[in-house]
Parts: sequence; structure tokens; C-alpha cells
Amino acid sequence: MLQFLLTLTNDESDQSKIEYIYNKYHDHMMKYAISKLMSMGRQNYTYDAEDAVQNAFIKIVKNIHKFDFNRDEKSIKNYSFTILTNEIYTLTKFKDDFLELDESMFESSQHGILEEICIKDEYDNVVQAIENLSEIYSSTLFLAYCEGMSTNEIAKFMSVSTQTVYARLKRAKLYLLDYLREHKAK
Repeated sequence: MLQFLLTLTNDESDQSKIEYIYNKYHDHMMKYAISKLMSMGRQNYTYDAEDAVQNAFIKIVKNIHKFDFNRDEKSIKNYSFTILTNEIYTLTKFKDDFLELDESMFESSQHGILEEICIKDEYDNVVQAIENLSEIYSSTLFLAYCEGMSTNEIAKFMSVSTQTVYARLKRAKLYLLDYLREHKAK
């Protein structure tokens, strides 16, 4: 996988950073992902863990410029594991939503099929808006609304103040509203 990741960038300094993170954290990230997925009761936790770690490293490569190698090692590790945690929950949420969608298509519903498609389209727009957010804002939203963490818990988890969490949530919501308004007009 490392060879593949290195082909995603031509910058040699980025390649050395990617190689460093991969060699330093890959095994720990696999163990963490397997443990997390096992505790969630996933049957194919090993395969899901491999998918989550691979997706996390692809995001790390895409965002390698956001890593500050001049700071302490802890910030690099925290950023890497935050990306991995988001990938684990995205992976499990997507698979769960996919199963729910399949079952709901065959059940009678109070909405017509066109209404269901419109709802799905709006959902896709929200997901797209969240994906366009920077990692800081998307992680904060994810922890607050998908994980149900309080602002104090998020602050501890991300090693920031609660005021920073409030500010990130507010900015993320404003960005999402602007994005959705802009794309609804199109």
C-alpha cells in the first residue's frame, strides 16, 4: 500500500512525510481499527479495518500539507487517528445506511418514490457539503452529531478549548447553510 500512496504525489518532501507516517503509525492504526470495529460488533472487522486504514491514508496523502511536522509528534498522531476514527464511522454508517435503504425500498412508506428520491438527493447534498469542509470542521461536526459527544468531550478529544469547539460548530453550520443555499439555487 505504501508504494501506491507514494505514487499519489510527485513532491519528494511529501513522499518522505507520507512514508514516515505510514511506517510510524500503520500497525497502530490497524490495531486500533480492528479493536474499534470488534467492539462495534462488526462481523468482518478485519476487512473493514483494512478499508478504513486505507481510506485514512488516502486522506492523509491528500491533506499532507496540513500536517505540521515542526510541532510535536502528538499532533501528527492525533490528526492521523482522528482521520482514521472518522473513516471507521463513515464506513460503518455507510454500510448500515445501505442496508436500511435496501430494506426500505421494499416496504410501503408514507412518501412516494419521487419524494424518497428527493430526500436522498438532499441527503447527498448535505454529505457533499460536509465533505467540502476542512478536516477540522468536518471532524467536529461528526463528533457532535454522529457520535453525540458533548462540547466538553470534543474539546478533550481534540485537545482544544470548549470555546474553540463552539466556534468550529458555528462556522461549520454557517458554511453548510451557505453551500446548501447555493446548490439549491442551481
